[in-house]
Amino acid sequence: MKTTDYSTEALEAKLHERFGTETSFTTPDGYFEALPSRVMSRIAERRRRRTAWRWAAAAILVGAVVAGSVLFESKQSQQMAEAENIQYIEDALNYSMIDNMSIASYLTEAE
Repeated sequence: MKTTDYSTEALEAKLHERFGTETSFTTPDGYFEALPSRVMSRIAERRRRRTAWRWAAAAILVGAVVAGSVLFESKQSQQMAEAENIQYIEDALNYSMIDNMSIASYLTEAE
């Protein structure tokens, strides 16, 4: 019966035996020298995009609030105008001193 050793040292020795110490991975010349500046430029770009999105969201929110307040104010002024018209008609009927029966008989005679 064969016992298998799975310790780190044994696996490392097997890998060295099979593949050697030569690495097959390469990087372009100057890759690690330029890496910090590339990372920082990407971070700055993301911050600019994030800031632009925040301004856009704030503008949309302000626009929605302004539009809502304009619509609310328009509705309020329309309701006030209707109430003033109703009050005007009621006042005109009260000042004319015509009772409801006279108005009803006039409207039925007009037909």
